Amino acid sequence: MVEVSDAKIRELEEKARLLRRHILKMTHQVQSGHPGGSMSACDIVTALYFDVLRVDPDNPTWTDRDRFVLSKGHACPVLYAALAERGFFPVKELMTFRRINSRLQGHPEYGTTPGVENAAGAEGQGLSFSVGLGLSARLDRKAWRVYCLMGDGEQDVGQTWEAALAGGKYHLDNLTAFIDRNGIQQEGRTEEIMPLEPLRRRGGASPSWRTSCGTTGPRPRTRS
Repeated sequence: MVEVSDAKIRELEEKARLLRRHILKMTHQVQSGHPGGSMSACDIVTALYFDVLRVDPDNPTWTDRDRFVLSKGHACPVLYAALAERGFFPVKELMTFRRINSRLQGHPEYGTTPGVENAAGAEGQGLSFSVGLGLSARLDRKAWRVYCLMGDGEQDVGQTWEAALAGGKYHLDNLTAFIDRNGIQQEGRTEEIMPLEPLRRRGGASPSWRTSCGTTGPRPRTRS
């Protein structure tokens, strides 16, 4: 377990509040986008981009960089906000979100936005992509790591669990996966559409995965 100082925690909390302000401004000015799923992922994305990830804003394609895969692509406002604050492109560009010819479209596009590692739209593909990246790093004997952020709604997708099994089979200790458990998906509450609890136990689809649980807000509402 890595120790984080109280001062660093306060710094990250303030940065997460800044990202949330960016998200609200971006989605409000264009009257489009997914602010909810972006806001719920703020703490995870903030911790990664401002304390964990080894990236170089001046050289986004640096060979030895860590890779962040946003599987829940509709939450790209939080990714764009983090990239801008990290220096990949000017903060003022955030206000071009979802505009024609903007580099910041409603789902991330690889090769268009500096710092974006994967195209995302269809749910449930990010973990498979991340497993491939992890295997690539191992084959190339590289030390960079892969971090994948998924939504809880996409845990309904079978491909996600196939990827989890593959990650366990190959003992990918260079891959970390997060599930943003906000309890809501496109058509309603996750526990009403396809119950996931106990999710932590399901996370052990392969015994090679080490699972932990943390909360930054209210627990998902379950049916009594």
